[in-house]
Parts: sequence; structure tokens; C-alpha cells
Amino acid sequence: MTEPPMQSESPGGKYARTRDIVVVFAVLLIITAVLVVVLVQAWPAGPRIGADGRTEVTPAAKTAHFPGWSPTMSRETSLFVIVMAAGALGGIAHVLRSFYWYVGNRALRGSWLPMYLLLPLVGALFGLIVYLVVRGGLTSPAGGAADINPYGITAIAALVGQFSRETAEKFHSVFSTLLAPAPQGRDHVLTPRITAIEPVSGPPGTRVTITGTGLASATSVRFGAERSPIGDVTDTLVRAIVPDGATSAPLVVHTPAGAVASPDTFVVEPPT
Repeated sequence: MTEPPMQSESPGGKYARTRDIVVVFAVLLIITAVLVVVLVQAWPAGPRIGADGRTEVTPAAKTAHFPGWSPTMSRETSLFVIVMAAGALGGIAHVLRSFYWYVGNRALRGSWLPMYLLLPLVGALFGLIVYLVVRGGLTSPAGGAADINPYGITAIAALVGQFSRETAEKFHSVFSTLLAPAPQGRDHVLTPRITAIEPVSGPPGTRVTITGTGLASATSVRFGAERSPIGDVTDTLVRAIVPDGATSAPLVVHTPAGAVASPDTFVVEPPT
């Protein structure tokens, strides 16, 4: 007899509800629109012809126009604003790509929603950090804001925001050679690994417990060519039910970090 579907007991382990998906999508669209407006309005003014008719003069300030607010920003302030807006937009691009993939595959879990809302902030901060590094090391100390190409730094900030994970890894690899490595805490992301499965055989409908490490982000389990949705999931445990059409093979747990196979073969028995 087939067992009833399992519900995840871990916080955020359940699949995201339709209402949550719609709300997060609407918030992302609003944030995107606001960031585009900020980027356009804060964009520094280009060079202008001076009084002699030949010399190009870069305006030192610009007035941005927002609903109910028209601040005057110096060129330096404008550069700070646009790199943060571009970094956040890069983070939004990454979020929307991941969002539609997980929603389309019906694998979006509630624990991912806070990450989607926070990633634009991470992109903005990374864009600002990289801008400071570029200004501090790649431009002349005597140069000012007028010497900075806004298109170049905006493109860099957007790419940094879109690939914030890769940027963080690059920072880690660079500064780990200069500084002493920090001890790994409990929040360190572990590489997914399967150590055992229980039971190792059974017909379709059997509840299978998979133990290992780094399994908290598991999205599905594959039994041969058939996939089964995740039931209970923690960092060290995943439970799934053998689906109809499953074949004997090592179990494969799918996570955002990649797929990991079990060391033992699960033998699918004929239905009783």
C-alpha cells in the first residue's frame, strides 16, 4: 500500500505557496522598476562645451528628479548611487533567472524566498565594494570623479551583482593568501554527500531515508529515471518515496550545488 505524502518538518522546508510566489514576484518587479528609475535619474551629466566654445567641462553636480523629491547630487555621489543601483540590478537578474527556473520545475521551497529578497542588497554592497577597490587601485590618486567613465563602472557593478557568489569566492581566494584562514563554523555550507540509505530495497511506495551531509537544499531524489519530490529534509537527512516506474540504481539527490549519488544501489522490488 502506498504511504501518504510526507510533509517537511524543518522550517522553510515546504514548497512555496502560490500566494507567496505571486507576492515575491510582485516585490521583485517593484524593486526592479525603482532601481531603473534611480539609475537613470542619478546618472552623471556628460561633458559640456565651455564658454570658449572648445573646452569640454564636466558638470560637478546634477539634480535628480524623484516623485516628491529633487535632490542635487555631486558627481561623486552620483557615482556611488549608480554603482549600488547597478549591483542591485545585477542581483535582480540572478534572482529572476533562478526564480523562474525553480517555479517552472515546481521545486521552489519557502527557505529560498528570503534569499531572493536579500540578494539585490548583497549585489548593491558588492558593487560598492568593487567600485571602491577600482577607485583605490586602478585610477590615479590625483584623478577625480570627472575622470571616471560611468559606463565602465556601472557594467562592472552589474556583473558583480549578477555573479555575487563568484565574486565572494574570488575575494575569498585572494584574501585567504594574505590573511589567516578563519575556522569553519556551523553555518559553513557543506558539499552534499550521501553516507547511507535505509532500506536498500523495496517496491514503489516505500519510504526511503537518505542520510549524509549538506542535504538541506535538496530538491528531488531520482530513482533510476524517475524523480520523487522531497519529504522531510534537514542538513543530514532526506526522506522520499519510491515512485512508480523506478528502476534499480544508486539514488541521486539533486541540490542547487549539484547532484550526488548514493554509495549503495537501491533495488526496486516488484509491487506486492
